[in-house]
Amino acid sequence: MAAINNLDNKLHTHIAELHAFNAASRLGSLTKAAEQLKITQPALSQKIKRLETFVGEPLFLRQNRGVKLTPTGKALFESTQEIFQTFHGIFKDIEKRKSVKQVRISTDFAFASHWLVPRLADLRNDLNDIDIQVFTSQTPDNPLSFQSDIIISLKTAPHTDRRNHILFEEEVFAICSPRFLEKHGPFLKASDIGNQPLLDLTASPDASWHNWSSWLELQGVKKSTQATSIGLSNYSLVIQAAIRSQGLALGWKGLIEEQIAEKELVIAWPQSVRSDRSYSLEHREDASTHVKKVFAWIKDHASRNS
Repeated sequence: MAAINNLDNKLHTHIAELHAFNAASRLGSLTKAAEQLKITQPALSQKIKRLETFVGEPLFLRQNRGVKLTPTGKALFESTQEIFQTFHGIFKDIEKRKSVKQVRISTDFAFASHWLVPRLADLRNDLNDIDIQVFTSQTPDNPLSFQSDIIISLKTAPHTDRRNHILFEEEVFAICSPRFLEKHGPFLKASDIGNQPLLDLTASPDASWHNWSSWLELQGVKKSTQATSIGLSNYSLVIQAAIRSQGLALGWKGLIEEQIAEKELVIAWPQSVRSDRSYSLEHREDASTHVKKVFAWIKDHASRNS
């Protein structure tokens, strides 16, 4: 074992010499190798001499025009060539990854579908040298991981600093299609809403967002035992069902403006419900310049709609 460790230490000290030897072998010239490595020819010759001393025999035959590998030199070159090609490929990949301006955004299905995706074309037009990847989860508010450069999530009392920003506070309305309101409305009191077919976003009991039970409770009423409900696991499905007049839905500020503007949906009851939760924008501690550009873009565009 000691002999192996000793050999490893010796090889480690001769990496620079192996690099010089590899260049001279490839180019067949000490002069050209020195130029490529940006060192003087005497310095290159000294490196190869030290390597030959370590190996115990000559590696090159000096000729008038360049150098020729000895059998030992040829065997060593064939072995080291593959290693240096592997190194070259690894470093090339590293540089490529560093040069690619890619930003990975994690958020929930609702925010992605109803705020972020409708604005991706504008984001790309404004920051057209940056590649955007969007990852969705029902609960993306886990700590920032290696896979995420930016996280947008609904949080309770989020703090703000240079890498955390509140996009908009949670404010939830009762919404429905104009046709549903015409058929079942007007709703003159909150209890009228509790008697209607209700479209709910199903979630685990510890989910951070409002459902119809919590929303109606804050309005001072309870959901009628006679009312029917439909549970849907995706907010886009809830919105589509509401547009098709299948019931009343809860609409979050910042996510329903487009449907309201296009008159696909209307506010069914004027009194909203607020909470201490907010959509929070957060970027990695080690965020790159292009991550910060996307962060600033989202922050700016959210402020225009608030």
